[in-house]
Order: sequence, then C-alpha cells, then structure tokens
Amino acid sequence: MTDTPPLATLPDEDLMLLVARGIVREPAAELFNRHNRALFNYLAWLAQGNLGEAEDIAQSTWIRVLSRCGDYTPTAAFRTFLFQIARNLWLDARGSAWQRHSAPEDAAPEASDDGDLSPDTVLALQQDSQRVHTALLTLPAQQREAVALRFFADMSVDDIAATVGVGFETIKSRLRYAFRHLRTELERAP
Repeated sequence: MTDTPPLATLPDEDLMLLVARGIVREPAAELFNRHNRALFNYLAWLAQGNLGEAEDIAQSTWIRVLSRCGDYTPTAAFRTFLFQIARNLWLDARGSAWQRHSAPEDAAPEASDDGDLSPDTVLALQQDSQRVHTALLTLPAQQREAVALRFFADMSVDDIAATVGVGFETIKSRLRYAFRHLRTELERAP
C-alpha cells in the first residue's frame, strides 16, 4: 500500500486530473477553496459590482469545470483554465440581451469593521475605497478586466494573456493605460 500525499499539498493540475479520473469530492473542494474567492472577485469586477450576476457566473463556472473535467489537459495552469471558462460564461451572459443588468449604485462591497481605528479614519478609508471603486468602474472593460485579474485574482501577466487570449505586450499596455487613467481619476477626485 502506498501513501498518497494529502490533497492540500498537491498542485492544482494534479487535483484536477484526480477529478477527471472520477475522484471528485475532496479534490474539487480543495480547488474550490483555493480559487473561488479570486474567481468571484474577478467576476464581480467584470459585472461592475453586480454581485448576483457574479455569483451566478461563478456557480456556472464550477459546474462547467466539473461537467467538462474529462476534457481537461494540463497544458496551462488550472487557474488559467478556470478563469477562461468564467470569462467565456460572462461574455455569453453579456451578449444575451435578456440577461443584461445595470450595476446598482449600492453594490459596493461593505467595509470591514476595524475596531482599532478611529471613526474618522474608518470614514476616510471608506471614502477612499469608494473613490477607487468608482475609478475602477470608469475603466474600459478590457482594462478593468486586466486590473481585476492582476490584483483581485493575483494572476501574472502571462496568465492574464493566456486567460483572455491576447499577447503579453497587449496585457502590459492595458495595465499601463489603466494605471494612467486611474491615477488621473484619483488625482481629480476630491
């Protein structure tokens, strides 16, 4: 009898191969625990703060991953595979006229309660957070997507390029233009 390593020590690609071989419950749960928060954050930014839409697409993404696991081949990082599925589902939903939703104004994430900070400091942080959120939503969709993948999903420029299907230099340009736009927006805002 051979000792198998605990699932938490296995790389994503090995976990996904276990799922593809029919050992689903524990490896899939481990993948979900590792990647769902970043996936949801990415989708929330794509959906411009529409958290319901982000939740629906995240759920559909995991369903698609599990239902198509037999097609998985580790030619790219699992995270790239996951985010490509999510992006395609978001594009499909966006292209469907009956599923278009505008972002509600009150969809900004709630600030956490930081007991060590003064009320004035908490208010200033909430206002700064709202300014950044508003500035991010003014970015063109492709730039917003690159920023969301880079900073909210913690992806490398190479992984972003593979996820969205464009070149490395294109992603670098999108990020550069996004930062320039954000800097201008944040300097202009009171």
